[in-house]
Amino acid sequence: MRARRDLLFWCGAVIVLAVTLFPFLWGLRTSFVGQFEYRLLPRTWTLEHYRMLLGRPAFLLYLRNSLVVSVGAIAITLITSLLGGYALARFRFRGQSLGVVLMVLPLLPPVAVLVPLSAYFNKLGLYNTLWAVIIANVVFNLPFTVWMLRNFIAATPVETEEAAMLDGCSRLGVLFRVAVPMAAPGMVAVAVFVFINSWNNYLYSFALTSSQHLRVLPQGILSFLGSWGTYWGGLTAAGMVALLPPITLFFLFQKWFVAGVVGQQLK
Repeated sequence: MRARRDLLFWCGAVIVLAVTLFPFLWGLRTSFVGQFEYRLLPRTWTLEHYRMLLGRPAFLLYLRNSLVVSVGAIAITLITSLLGGYALARFRFRGQSLGVVLMVLPLLPPVAVLVPLSAYFNKLGLYNTLWAVIIANVVFNLPFTVWMLRNFIAATPVETEEAAMLDGCSRLGVLFRVAVPMAAPGMVAVAVFVFINSWNNYLYSFALTSSQHLRVLPQGILSFLGSWGTYWGGLTAAGMVALLPPITLFFLFQKWFVAGVVGQQLK
């Protein structure tokens, strides 16, 4: 009976892995073979798609724009979510119990508010700028990151902060000298979460910018799809390059990211 259960488990695991990894492995294979190589196991491999890709100034510009948007969104989100999360975790005020509503806000489809958002950015003079894309990413990431940091700060001992205040430390000093170091894994988790969301986002840049030089990487990847045919080698090579930063970041900070998401302290 146990052998049959193990067999079913491993069969299910293999099927799930095959379905999950096949698109990635096929894309990786396509990015390293010639344009008209259709064999499952190609005989020759080439770097021509990557050489072509890195030789295009437009692609490097899209890469830089994605980096600017992601880093800008991380910087603003970290500061605002830290202040919001600390207030929800440490202060008692009317309506505090409604903080759980923050978890509902990410369920709001962004496309439903993009039209009024575009109109507001236009009135503010921010339409067709990277600032509009950064702010949109901050707004839609903020509810979850505030709640994430709130849970992490609430799990840390408040006695340490009270002892620091008894020694004459101000509330702001307690926040930056005591709470921030203890919440470091949570802040790393927030940074990784915001980076992945901002780096992969296509919608905000598409809706809030119109100039070609303000495109981000996902828009640049889609430019390989054309009316006269699709350049699959370049498309998959661009996809592999776009995957590298979030995957590298995740594996570098995996322990901190997991600890931050579940609200654990690192030993």
